Amino acid sequence: MKFDKTIIGVGILAGLASALMSSGVIAQSGMAMVLYFLTPLPIFMAALGWGSNAGIIAAVAATATVSIVSVPMAAVLIALTSFIPAAIGAYLSGLARPASDMGGSANILVWYPLSDIIFRLALMVAVSFIIIGYLIGFGEDMVRELTAQVMERLQAADPSYQSDAEMQAALAAILMVVLPAMQPAIALAALIGNLYLALRLTGASGRLKRPRDDWPTTLRMPVAALSVFAVALALSFFGAGTAQAALVFVGAIGTGFLFSGFAIVHQRTRGMSLRPLILWLSYVGIMLLAPLLLIFFVIGLFDTTRTAPVSKRQKTDQS
Repeated sequence: MKFDKTIIGVGILAGLASALMSSGVIAQSGMAMVLYFLTPLPIFMAALGWGSNAGIIAAVAATATVSIVSVPMAAVLIALTSFIPAAIGAYLSGLARPASDMGGSANILVWYPLSDIIFRLALMVAVSFIIIGYLIGFGEDMVRELTAQVMERLQAADPSYQSDAEMQAALAAILMVVLPAMQPAIALAALIGNLYLALRLTGASGRLKRPRDDWPTTLRMPVAALSVFAVALALSFFGAGTAQAALVFVGAIGTGFLFSGFAIVHQRTRGMSLRPLILWLSYVGIMLLAPLLLIFFVIGLFDTTRTAPVSKRQKTDQS
């Protein structure tokens, strides 16, 4: 696909929209989280509807805009966690190959499996956060400083609250484990949610070539993800630097399995009269008791089905 005026225009507009949505995080506004979650959406839609080149232009335009209006480091951080994964994820979503390459009909296209897209998004997010951790100098010193700031805010909110060195050390130890896993988990969740929304919106507009995925059936992690997760989990018990890097992969890959667990529950309850009640209790339960997420994570581990949507052959990007 060439860089014609339409593609360039759509890419620039999408990039500006993504940069605007990311401004809440930069300005620390009350809507920061909502805006951050929607940051990848314009880039996903540009690439899905107008081709991979539009997504590339959107990612570059968004990064350049944030760099100009804020600071280059902010642009790098958001690009690594949002702009670039969105452009690459949409590119993968647009890949297809003739079924004849796999012994099928020449008139059928097999599209890049959703399971592989989610897995690669998880890997990209993990690598991005390792790079970010290196750039910002994440480590024990930073966590101790963050812990001190948390304690200061607690004391400012409640002057009667008192903390000691032992309590601060315990909190710092917890944050050293939680932060490396939680941050990529949140970033991947945002990307998956925006990919789903972009596919629906672009499909409704009639510009989406990829046939609609049945997410409850196809949102799974591939078998390879099990090996990566197992290795990362084992390495998380090693030295500080290795453990922190491993925990990043544990958080990202684990979130993929968590979403797979949600999809399995949606699939298995189809046709059941109590389905709305089961789903309602499930989601309310995890909001009230976060440890229940472990149940959905375990469910996701036991299904690594890898399926791909098919369609009649048409002009598209080839994998």
